Amino acid sequence: MIWTLWKKESQSYFASPLAYVLIGLFSLISGIMFFNLLVTYSDGIQALPQNMTQTVSFVEEVVLRLFANINFLFLVFIPLITMRLFSEEKRQETLELYWMSPVRDWQVIVAKGLAAMTLILCMLTMTMIFPMIIWGVGIHDTSVLFAAYLSVILNAMAYISLGLFCSSISGNQIIAGLLSILGIMFLWMITWGGNLNSNFLIAEIFTYVGITSHFERVLRGVIGTQDIIYYMTFTFFFGFLTAKSLDRRNW
Repeated sequence: MIWTLWKKESQSYFASPLAYVLIGLFSLISGIMFFNLLVTYSDGIQALPQNMTQTVSFVEEVVLRLFANINFLFLVFIPLITMRLFSEEKRQETLELYWMSPVRDWQVIVAKGLAAMTLILCMLTMTMIFPMIIWGVGIHDTSVLFAAYLSVILNAMAYISLGLFCSSISGNQIIAGLLSILGIMFLWMITWGGNLNSNFLIAEIFTYVGITSHFERVLRGVIGTQDIIYYMTFTFFFGFLTAKSLDRRNW
């Protein structure tokens, strides 16, 4: 059943110009960012004395910055993808078709989440030219690229679960999208609040609850069990909230 729903949701994305506009826009912006990072790195290397060029890391200055910027792009792109998933169906009153069928709430949630993730993966596939260029400049450590892609995929998964919840509580797409953006920004600010707090315990709690610290660790290849548990818990928690939100029809 999930497979059937996933195909339906995925086809609805690619049957409209929205998916192609988002993929094209994402590719254009990420390509410009990558080009600017390369130019900045090259200019910086040329401005340094010969004996200091080894102190500037290509991975730090280009690869990690690129994927940090891609994560920033998700602040806008993922809410645009998820804001219609339940809001539009609420507005058109088509959700009732699901409830009159043997489909369970969690199956609908998983299928819509997987469809959104499919579109995100299509967008990331367009960036595969970047590893080819990175390989050409002598960075042959595939673990760096694996960790970089894993970090943005895990963050995308978390953002999608948050976006699904926001879409389930509002019948207005714009409001759902704005709530998603604010929710993602709040997750970032929690980590910043932890860095500014002088109380060690509170700082540790804020740092763990915020998503930025986990993203940065995975991005740098320091993939710990606590990070995987965080992302899984985050996704299931907002999936649970989405199911509870949809269950309000029975109240």
